[in-house]
Amino acid sequence: MSHRYDLIIFGATGFTGIRVVELLLKSDENINFAIAGRSEIKLKNVLDDISKRTGKDIRNIPIIIADSDNAESLAEMAKCAKVIINTVGPYRLYGEAVVKAAVENGANHVDISGEPAFLESMQMKYGEEAKKKGVYIVGACGWDSIPCDLGFNFLKRNFNGQLNHAETFVQLNSGVAGYSFNAGTYQTLILGIANMANDGLSKIRRAIMPEKIPRSLYRPPKRGKIWYNEKLDGWCLPFLGSDKSIVSRSEYFDYIFDNEPPAYVETYIRIKSLLWATLLTLWLTIFFIMAKFETTRKILQKYPDICSFNMFKTSGPTEEQMKQASFTYWFFGSGWSDKLPPGEQHNKSPDKTVIVRCDGPVQGNDEASSEGSRRFGPQEGGCARDRVGGWFYSNPEGAAAYQGILQRQGAIAWYQPGRGCRLWSGCASWCDLG
Repeated sequence: MSHRYDLIIFGATGFTGIRVVELLLKSDENINFAIAGRSEIKLKNVLDDISKRTGKDIRNIPIIIADSDNAESLAEMAKCAKVIINTVGPYRLYGEAVVKAAVENGANHVDISGEPAFLESMQMKYGEEAKKKGVYIVGACGWDSIPCDLGFNFLKRNFNGQLNHAETFVQLNSGVAGYSFNAGTYQTLILGIANMANDGLSKIRRAIMPEKIPRSLYRPPKRGKIWYNEKLDGWCLPFLGSDKSIVSRSEYFDYIFDNEPPAYVETYIRIKSLLWATLLTLWLTIFFIMAKFETTRKILQKYPDICSFNMFKTSGPTEEQMKQASFTYWFFGSGWSDKLPPGEQHNKSPDKTVIVRCDGPVQGNDEASSEGSRRFGPQEGGCARDRVGGWFYSNPEGAAAYQGILQRQGAIAWYQPGRGCRLWSGCASWCDLG
């Protein structure tokens, strides 16, 4: 095999790609990496800018020219990589070609996609070949998906009984500088709405999850579009991210491979006031309607800052905003004190509640992808089902690796039962209310 870099950051001139490079420079490990993209001039400028800002001269970092529209260039890039960190989105437009090149040429692939149609179609198309080649294709390594999937898993493993369902609540905490999301997320949301009818997601899910699995008769509570959560003292809306689909897939494979009874999950976002919850719902309704029609969709795509009232900005959040911002993720789990054999049903309502909380930095998106990618080199052991972004993997050490990543970035730490209900920033703690 020809020389391979430990990492290649594809899309290194973009908002996320630049930050991945900066985070790698802070690592105390000796990582051999290159950067890749379409424009050699822009890539050189990135190295020059980072060198000036950090005081570390990285102008000699290798540059690889690769374009999502050029399959040959992607193949050549993949042949040079142990792991590709793909930061080029929206993934529904530019992601598959990179995944295909990675699998065919023996490179592992990590992304931060939050697009269920993309994530699940990649599993359907390339899952079997990835297993045969012994490579990892790990999607959804974003700041919300990792804590949700692993937090749900932590809750389930420490429930000391049988978890029936969990309601999850994410809250974004901004500092005095406020916060604006990167417009790339905004563009992804537009395309997701525009293509909902044509994604064929039901067909994809039948292909990757063909078996019917037993479900509890006791479903999670039905909630309104806006509802007040007394336990969190806040107003809640359905969370539109990919977290629910990712956890649901993990639950499916937990049952198929480990015979673990599947649990339901419902995901929400917590808003501090009824006014902001109402305004956000109104904006989402208008946004949804405009994204459905080509003419108004073009307006949304052309003016993200104006159309989102600066919630999303082409320039993304400032360094100050990212340093001050954080997230909190709650998991309210309900189930039974006793655990029945697989296939058997409880004949009474859930009698036990366990709560888990996870805190971490919003800028963990980049850190999760850059730290995690180094742990997913080819190893022996075939395919395992452990949770890493809710996908398919080549080794059962995957989940343990991500636990370590999250511990280091301050997003989550694995505490044992018995700590009571005191909650610490920067860790996941739990309390048994049953």
